[in-house]
Amino acid sequence: MGDSVIVETELDRTHRPKPEWSIIALTFLLLLTGIFIRFYTSPQDFNGLELFYRQLFFTIVGLCLMALCYHVDFTILGRYPKTIFLLSAAILILLIALSRPVNGSPFYVNGRHISAAYLLLLFPTSFAGIVYSMRNKGYFGIIFCGLFFAIPFVLSIIVPSMTSSILLVLSCLAVLTIAISKNWFRVKKLYALLLVYLPVIGSMVIVFASGILSKRINLAFTPSIDPLGAGYIANITRQLLSGAKFIGQGTLPENFQGASAAQVLSGINNDFLLTYIIYRFGWIAFIIVTALLTVFIIRAFILCAKQKSVLALLISTAVTLTFTIQTIFYIAANLGFQLFAPLSLPLISQSSSYLLINMCLVGILLSVFRIGYFIKDKRNSEKAATNSFLKFEDGKLIIDFNIH
Repeated sequence: MGDSVIVETELDRTHRPKPEWSIIALTFLLLLTGIFIRFYTSPQDFNGLELFYRQLFFTIVGLCLMALCYHVDFTILGRYPKTIFLLSAAILILLIALSRPVNGSPFYVNGRHISAAYLLLLFPTSFAGIVYSMRNKGYFGIIFCGLFFAIPFVLSIIVPSMTSSILLVLSCLAVLTIAISKNWFRVKKLYALLLVYLPVIGSMVIVFASGILSKRINLAFTPSIDPLGAGYIANITRQLLSGAKFIGQGTLPENFQGASAAQVLSGINNDFLLTYIIYRFGWIAFIIVTALLTVFIIRAFILCAKQKSVLALLISTAVTLTFTIQTIFYIAANLGFQLFAPLSLPLISQSSSYLLINMCLVGILLSVFRIGYFIKDKRNSEKAATNSFLKFEDGKLIIDFNIH
């Protein structure tokens, strides 16, 4: 009858999978919140209505992409991980090659502004497929994963987007750590974790020693030390928030009297939308938005933990971490703690590119929650850790070329 795991999986799928309505409902609430904010914050003129209709259009397109990804079997990420990963990298490289930097960043293609950073959000999910494909590969499998991770990391530096770099490091490290904890590579967990984290710790020590990170941390907490330079945006953000009320529109500081919030702080439609709605509607708007996002993230992590398949666990965790890190960085920057530049507030901020990518990720997440419970990891030919390319025995590193 064939492979028993495949047969059992297909039999399980004959039972109609149920959609995860809680995540669907929260997604719609977040999208409606974004549309509501756009409608009430856009100027009531032709340009303002154009921005609103543009937001509405991309929301509808995003819903179509979400539905498409929802109905696509997410296990394709585990069956063709290298193809998907390298194809994503090729598209990003092509986008960078066709673009020209203006003052170093951002990029423009045919005179139109683009941000290649949004494509980097797809890599943690495709990286989960790479990790899954390395079952029983021993230390060589872990090193192989590290080589694949280096591709989007280098591209994030070329873009450049430090925020995307940090997002990639944190999410991919978490995915790799989960796989090691599940004994996915069939190696000693302590040695495997050291193999993964020692290079990261070493890199952090070098960065701290250079003084770059310490300077950014000082600016994040005390932007007033450079109010007209690197701390300018964070300083302006804090001044706007100082006049915010709990409910209702706040007041501008005396030194900004006669100006509008849009004139005081650029990027209120994208990077600093949350700051603007706090000023415009009060802290109650911040509480509602962050509460919705928090419930979404917590619910997603709870469902991730229930996954029995390692593939489902890794992919759903990668997607949820991508949302979580975006949210944390965005909220921190909009509250005046700009350690890293914000990317987007998932499903809410007014960036069409990020909205479409995040909707695709939601579709993948819903696909996992729809059929992930019925997926069983395919049994590979079990090879003991002693037959791996790299192994540790009696304090010695042994390279086994498997020549008989």
